[in-house]
This record gives sequence, C-alpha cells and structure tokens, in this order.
Amino acid sequence: MFLGRLIGWGLLGLALLMASGDVVLALGPGDHLGLVTGDVWVLLAGRTPQLDTLPSSLGNVLMAWPAWTVLAPLGGILLWTCRQRRRRYHYHSFR
Repeated sequence: MFLGRLIGWGLLGLALLMASGDVVLALGPGDHLGLVTGDVWVLLAGRTPQLDTLPSSLGNVLMAWPAWTVLAPLGGILLWTCRQRRRRYHYHSFR
C-alpha cells in the first residue's frame, strides 16, 4: 500500500510539473506546442505506440491529449485505491 501511494504521489507531482510547463509554453511568444502523451510514450519506450489492442480512434485520441491529463487521473486513482482505511469491525467489550 505504501508503494502504491508513493507512486501515486509521484505521478501527481509529475503531472503538476508537466501542466506548469505547458502553462509556461503557452505564455511565451510564438506557437504553443505542448507536451502530448504520444511524445512522452516515445521518450520512455523509444518507439511509437502500437495501437492494435485499442480501437484506433480511442488510442489516437489518448495519444493526442496533453500528457498531464493522462498522468493526473492515474495518480489520483492509485492514491484512492491505496489509501489507508479504517478497520470496519471494532471489537468493544461489553460493560
């Protein structure tokens, strides 16, 4: 559980850095070319993504989204699923 929360916070932090980088690029002069998910995939994997398993339109749409919009929900879902939970059953002694 701790490792899941750590990875979730890391993904959220990385998404925040990517979003702030997009904001800085948007404020600068010239054409705004943000960091898209397909670019991050190529940087990490070293090749273009194979979209054979997904429907081609869904895969193309996901790869065209800004990278932070894909990483932030993944980090949030990971944090939510790996959260610390209270115990449901409390055993109290009878008085």
